[in-house]
Amino acid sequence: MVVIGSGPPGAAAAVFLRRAGVSVLLLEAGSEHSARGLTLRIRGLTVAKRRGELQQRAGVARTGDSSAQLFEQLSPGGLSNHWSCAVPRFSREDFADAERAGEKYVWPVGYDELAPWYERVEPLLHIAGSRSDTPQLPAGNVRQTWELAADWQSVAEDAGHDGRTVVAMPYAYGADTSLTLSGTAFNSFVRLIKPELRAGGFEVRYGARVQRLEWEPRTRRVSGVVFRDAQSGSEQRVSCRAVIVAGGAVNSPQILLQSKSADFPDGLGNTHGVLGAYLHDHPVGKLVIDLGTPISVHPAAYITRQSLERSTSPLYAAAGMQWSGAAMVARALIQRHPGKLNWTGFSVFGTMAPSPENFIALDPSVRSADGTPGIALNIRHPPEALRALDEGRDQIVSLLARAGFRPQVRIWKIEFAGNANHYAGTCRMHSSPEFGMLNAWNRLHVASNVVVADSSAFTTGPEKNPVLTSMTLAARASDRLAAELKSGDL
Repeated sequence: MVVIGSGPPGAAAAVFLRRAGVSVLLLEAGSEHSARGLTLRIRGLTVAKRRGELQQRAGVARTGDSSAQLFEQLSPGGLSNHWSCAVPRFSREDFADAERAGEKYVWPVGYDELAPWYERVEPLLHIAGSRSDTPQLPAGNVRQTWELAADWQSVAEDAGHDGRTVVAMPYAYGADTSLTLSGTAFNSFVRLIKPELRAGGFEVRYGARVQRLEWEPRTRRVSGVVFRDAQSGSEQRVSCRAVIVAGGAVNSPQILLQSKSADFPDGLGNTHGVLGAYLHDHPVGKLVIDLGTPISVHPAAYITRQSLERSTSPLYAAAGMQWSGAAMVARALIQRHPGKLNWTGFSVFGTMAPSPENFIALDPSVRSADGTPGIALNIRHPPEALRALDEGRDQIVSLLARAGFRPQVRIWKIEFAGNANHYAGTCRMHSSPEFGMLNAWNRLHVASNVVVADSSAFTTGPEKNPVLTSMTLAARASDRLAAELKSGDL
């Protein structure tokens, strides 16, 4: 089987394929040593880090918001080299929110189908987090229990009046002491792919920028993957029994759009013009609050979105992720308030309803640095999303005020589209091809041996970090695909 991409979902797919006894060829666009870095963590606090700067992708025509950002790292592990490592599960309420928004937003899977796969994926991530189960944030399969410091108790008790919950944010490798040769505690290539390479039955081909999938009309399957070799510049082809596309919400639809044939002149499986459409993002605001009374900064607090009965607008919500880290803990010591600071910061993550007016498309007028076709990035944050961010900010400040911390907002800045690196939805799951490219097992409706396993598969975008759920979908889909290939059902 061929897996395209070594980011977290591609790495999860590879792990579960190998557990099923399947040989894997991983095609990685970056060079073998292009993601070198270093991260030293002591009991979950990063005390030393070295990594390169994030780069904007070349060959992008921004046809919506001209300030929209699109970051890319063509290297083993991809953008996980810059990941914060937050790993919240999606909740039953997230899927229910999609259902109440209307037919085109209904996922073909729900929390009950994903829960056993969350349980199987989470041990790969060494999660530190709360074991408290809440409607907006289910408890995960954590390795180390984290609970908020006592001074958050009054905030947590009062939050229920606003329909919110306050818990410790779950983080991958959140409590471990480790030294990794990567720019973050969890680089998916370092943590997951390298151990599989040592075990055998696994091959990585570096510098392989996938151009297209080859469609075989007689069998109604994809029979090969064509890629450009970075060193020679030549196109090469590998045959495959099945392929798992895990390039992310931009690269995955681009590959399918480039995979044209007589059967699919607008891109593989693009029977209803859905491919590349319904792009969504996490609008994010950065909030800094000065406090009259210091508050604990480790472990980080997560102030969830409002409950559904308090949220009147389907698919619009916001949650607050408190900032934490070794530098803040050290600053607290210097200020003689161990573990506490007289200010705190939050990333307030919001949502937006997926719409076909936001999309990724091929744009032949621009080219990427390696000669591959350029893309059009058409996205704008709707006004409802910005209002949800402002309301989230106000409720966080109100919670702290009622708990006696005397908050004063020092900074409030809403970032440009794409700042969160959480684009999703461009190859979405839906039971109907009219509204989605993929079925409930992440397979193209038109090609049973093609899985798309990354955030592009999301039908809607809850306010939570997408990495854990994309890995969970990838693991579930890969295990099923391997079983059907081995049994002969596929």
